[in-house]
Amino acid sequence: MIKSCVALAAVIFAAVATPAPGHAQVFLASQPHPDFMIGPLFVVASVSPGVPHVTANLSWSLTAGPVTRKADIGQDLFLLWPAEVVEPTAPGPAEPQLVREVERRGLAVVSSGRLVLRSRDRMLLGTTALGEPVAVTPSYVNFTRPGTQAGVVTYIKIPWTPSMADQLSIVTLVLPLRGLLTPKAGTWLEDLFWGGRQVLTTGFGDLGPPALGLFALYYERRDRIVHLARDYSLVIANFGDSDHLKIEEISPPTAVRRQSRVRAGGEVVALTLLPSQDVAAQSLRVQYHYFAGRINWRPIVISALILLVTNFAGVLMFSMDINRRIRRRRRARRRFAAAAASANGDVPSRDSLVTLIPAGTRYDEVVARFGRPDEEHERITPPGRRTIIYRASNGAEQSEVAIELHDDRVREVTCVTTR
Repeated sequence: MIKSCVALAAVIFAAVATPAPGHAQVFLASQPHPDFMIGPLFVVASVSPGVPHVTANLSWSLTAGPVTRKADIGQDLFLLWPAEVVEPTAPGPAEPQLVREVERRGLAVVSSGRLVLRSRDRMLLGTTALGEPVAVTPSYVNFTRPGTQAGVVTYIKIPWTPSMADQLSIVTLVLPLRGLLTPKAGTWLEDLFWGGRQVLTTGFGDLGPPALGLFALYYERRDRIVHLARDYSLVIANFGDSDHLKIEEISPPTAVRRQSRVRAGGEVVALTLLPSQDVAAQSLRVQYHYFAGRINWRPIVISALILLVTNFAGVLMFSMDINRRIRRRRRARRRFAAAAASANGDVPSRDSLVTLIPAGTRYDEVVARFGRPDEEHERITPPGRRTIIYRASNGAEQSEVAIELHDDRVREVTCVTTR
């Protein structure tokens, strides 16, 4: 399966993804304990708004060890990548042996094809020029593990070419990849406020979860891993349309963010790969979203709507409370007038008032029965005494009932009627 794999582990700089395991690649050599390394290595992923896939551009060269010359390396490279190649970039079917290696291990082949390998002069690094195609064409196989939902991953064979050992050039492999962009999980309020957000997670030396199936291929050939040389190596994420880009979070904090010096209107996030840590996954995580319009109107509009709705709800609740109090008071007045009036419609008598408001009735009970009083007078001396006054009308007659309280209990009720 993984026959000769040179571990070209590089970060897939994709654009939009959500918190997910780091997506990176690992290369193994054809023979155990390879005496060469990958270096320099550049992994550049280009992200564009509205495009669901990421184009990863891998550029690298091989550095010979102390006892090996570059011309004596002569090994094919095999690349393990925990993502799916969307489509072939070169005509023709994949090598049958590569497909058989995958199927022999009980893995299900999803698709296969060939890719274009290019070589470019070192003076073209950092430009949009990809270089000229070389004579060999790598093969790839997309596969998954049956019985699981771990996703589709890729196994790539890169045939040997002297261009990989050329000190004055660098080889480039362009991969259109699916699975690097994932929507960020969030609450409905976050999605309403910010809109759809994505997170890109990429790195070097990561095979993804063991359930993907790549780990099994690596495990039996782990003595063939190719380490990162002590050269200047980078993982780069290119984001287009920076005028409508909002980058919310970058991890690790050592990553550098700047405007692109090559593409107008682009933005770059770059992470330097450390050779001393190539046995561990080096991941870059970018959380971002694109917006429409001259500025990011969505948070402003949603905030204004929330403020408007809350203010309207507050006014509505306050008005409903006031209206409820007014209605309750009017009902209390009608009950008081009806209860206090005698049977023939005359002004209430003392006996009827004594029956309605017996001595000892608490202040809260009076208010609960007849509502808040029209007037209330409290005496300073002696303390604990106050008078509450209710007014009611019965046709042309006006009644005023004064209730004297001591220590919040009724002591005396007085009724005055005017015609």
